Amino acid sequence: MKSIKLPLLLIMMFFGMFWATAQDTDKEDPYSDYSYLWEDSKAKAKEEKRKAKEEKKRQKELEKLRKKGLLPDSTIVKDSTIALDSIPSDSIPSDSIAADSSQFIQKEPVMKSHVIKDSAELGADHYPIFDDTPADTLKKPVEEPVIEEEESEDDGFDLEELDDQAKEKKRLEGKPINDFRGGMGGPPSGGSFNGGFTFTQIDDQYFVGLTLNPDFAIGKVGVGLNIPILYGLDDQKIRTEIFEDGVGAARLITYIRYGVQKKDHVYVKVGQLDNTMVGYGGLINNYTNTTSFEKRKLGLHYDLNWRYLIGIEGLYSDFDPGSANLFAIRPYLRPLGWMDVPIINTLEIGTSIVRDNDQTKIITSDSTSTTYQFTKDGVGGFGIDAGITLLRVPFIQIDLFAQYSKLNASSPALVDSLETSYSVLGEPSAMSDGYEDGSGQSVGLNFRFNFIANLLATDVRIERLSYSQHYLPQFFDATYEINKDARIYSLGAAEEMSGIYGSLTGHILQKVQLGGSLMLPDNISEETPATVRVNADIDRLGDKVSMHASYIKGNLSTLEDAFTFDERSLAKIRFIYHMNKFLAVGMDYFWAFTPTADGGYKATKYVSPYFGLSIAF
Repeated sequence: MKSIKLPLLLIMMFFGMFWATAQDTDKEDPYSDYSYLWEDSKAKAKEEKRKAKEEKKRQKELEKLRKKGLLPDSTIVKDSTIALDSIPSDSIPSDSIAADSSQFIQKEPVMKSHVIKDSAELGADHYPIFDDTPADTLKKPVEEPVIEEEESEDDGFDLEELDDQAKEKKRLEGKPINDFRGGMGGPPSGGSFNGGFTFTQIDDQYFVGLTLNPDFAIGKVGVGLNIPILYGLDDQKIRTEIFEDGVGAARLITYIRYGVQKKDHVYVKVGQLDNTMVGYGGLINNYTNTTSFEKRKLGLHYDLNWRYLIGIEGLYSDFDPGSANLFAIRPYLRPLGWMDVPIINTLEIGTSIVRDNDQTKIITSDSTSTTYQFTKDGVGGFGIDAGITLLRVPFIQIDLFAQYSKLNASSPALVDSLETSYSVLGEPSAMSDGYEDGSGQSVGLNFRFNFIANLLATDVRIERLSYSQHYLPQFFDATYEINKDARIYSLGAAEEMSGIYGSLTGHILQKVQLGGSLMLPDNISEETPATVRVNADIDRLGDKVSMHASYIKGNLSTLEDAFTFDERSLAKIRFIYHMNKFLAVGMDYFWAFTPTADGGYKATKYVSPYFGLSIAF
């Protein structure tokens, strides 16, 4: 008997504990802090949104009751889980007289505090009543009003639906590339107008006149113009050389831009191209299409993509209708960009094609014209590249890239000229085995650092290169545009070499941006030259000083003369001192090039001090 009572007692105790646990609904779950181990976070979030939606709808219903006089204005719901149908008709004050079937007018308040108590506090058989309300004032109305649902502007408000729409929109837009190729920061906003009286020196001639330089940006669109109106003191004529030949008056356009490269789906820039790169820079890097102040070119740089998954970028150097000029195109693909897997979804693969058949008529110093010899049959190149973002966190981003490229410059004119020179002079020595188009490859890293909430940021690029005979890395750069024939001819002497390319760019508060780069072969010589570039942009530093400057020099056999101006240099400097919000003094300085009668080039300088307006928008 005892053996039967013991199991029976245990069973009764178990059911008793179960019943007590079931009834004690307010007891805290001792394992609630660990619920994340088994709960579906997405389902939980969805359920919370659903409850929030239901609560909002319930509050709207209560507000309708208040407007109809069924609930006093000061009613506060103590328990948010009370359903609307839990408010009985006999809880409505007797002095609330029905004006019609859908509205009650309360004559005077009789309740001191209108708080609906939870039925759990009153007992299971009681409805919630209004606290501190005399019982004899509660009378059942003739009939319970029928509440008709009314449409409101917020009835269609769906947090879950809006969230899904936002996610879908973000998915369709894709993940912006946002790497070092798009530059630092976004496009400038606002704009400025600079202009005034100037006294200008171009070589040995002097001019007076006006310069106008409006520059503004609205949203993604930016426009800049450079309009010189100069009167010659020697010949007493308006200088019109800038409007002659080529694109004519379109040279007044400094740039027209839409979007930001690698940040927007559409980026297009028309006008002067400076420090331009295609792809990761294996063939085209630090390129400029403007080496003459008088004969500025109107070019095109673009980058178009669909959802940042597939795109095409490239450039065209000059819209001069008289010639087919430097053309580059690079289709690229981010095959895993649709995935949410870090690192691999940033993989990009591209291929580049470059071609130049420049036969533009070049006006020489004796007013005759000439054309390039080695571009007549065309010069170009082909490249493939790949890149990936290894790390992207708020304060640092690391990009890895690799590329291979091959030049195509072996025109009959070039080969004949090189072979003739070697047979007569024994130079260049690299022609001992004849001429064959060269190739090169490189692997590099770019580090982007953001300090103090992006108040200070830097881009550091380091790249290891190796290349064969008759190849020069980043062949299409600013020195190529200075003298194309000389640049192409130098391929005949180019030796097999390895080297390093490095660049550093930084900005402070988006006000000061400084940068530079160095192409440094392991052994610098005339056959394997170095290239140096420096640039600076300062925008109203201390509300007083602005400066925009760029300098590049190539074909360096030694770094000792890296910063001396000669026929291998190209410099542009604009300095402005703001006297106040509206007046400024400044100077423009250009060290550029002019073709000579013998087919060569001579360095020419342009100096233009001015005084006038300087207004920032």
